Amino acid sequence: MNPARTFACVAAAAAIALMGVTNALAANVIVVTPANSQGWSTADTRPGGAVTFVSDPSSPYPSGALQLTTDATTTAKAQYLHAADLPLSSVTDLSYYTKQVSPPGPVADPSYQLIMCLNGGSFATTCNGFTTLVFEPYQNVAEGPIVSNAWQKWDVANGMFWSTKTVTCSNGLVAGTSGGPASYSLAAIETLCPNANVAGFGVNIGSNNPGYNVLTDGFDFNGTVYDFQLANTPKSKEDCKDGGWANLTDDQGNTFKNQGQCVSFFNHHGGDGQG
Repeated sequence: MNPARTFACVAAAAAIALMGVTNALAANVIVVTPANSQGWSTADTRPGGAVTFVSDPSSPYPSGALQLTTDATTTAKAQYLHAADLPLSSVTDLSYYTKQVSPPGPVADPSYQLIMCLNGGSFATTCNGFTTLVFEPYQNVAEGPIVSNAWQKWDVANGMFWSTKTVTCSNGLVAGTSGGPASYSLAAIETLCPNANVAGFGVNIGSNNPGYNVLTDGFDFNGTVYDFQLANTPKSKEDCKDGGWANLTDDQGNTFKNQGQCVSFFNHHGGDGQG
């Protein structure tokens, strides 16, 4: 066989494989906008707390981000959650980016939360052993200190959590606390609670954290990354086809009524819109 032809075939196959990987990775990024929450909700957000989509070109997923704020009261709480129904044993990738704006100090960052049914079940059926596992950057000192006004990525899957409630599982007790210390790895939880099921995930600023202004983006739950944006404009006419228009917006964050409106927007704006 002609060596040059063999090399060309191998190269072509490699290119196709790489394209498939790239497309798979791209397909795992879901853009969340104010007009299309993609299943997210403000959940247990309380008076004085606010969840807002903002512009931040410095975000690792430019040009938007999710902002969580609390006022001066100690009861304020800001939370953004997404439902799930997945065995903890199937969870591998967990991470997110945060940016601490205020107040300055080592604790100002939103937590990554896993809503759990430690003894199995879900909210669609019956949640057995309900608790929330909380990852907080400042309690995971091995990953480095919080840096003010800088985007930082946190490896949640390999981090340490605390539990909001005490739950007795088949292989032992998970002790609940009101704010730490972070005593449990996910591997430890799986050992204690082999039937543990993830019923939801999200970010949170809890009570007793007044005056917070923090950002998050690139929220990864098990390989699906949520990109928080003010708008999600089409990058081509093809993006509008096969129902794609329903997940897109114009440059002001307004949803499209149909495919034709989406295509018309692209024809007039091209790739210049925010997305």
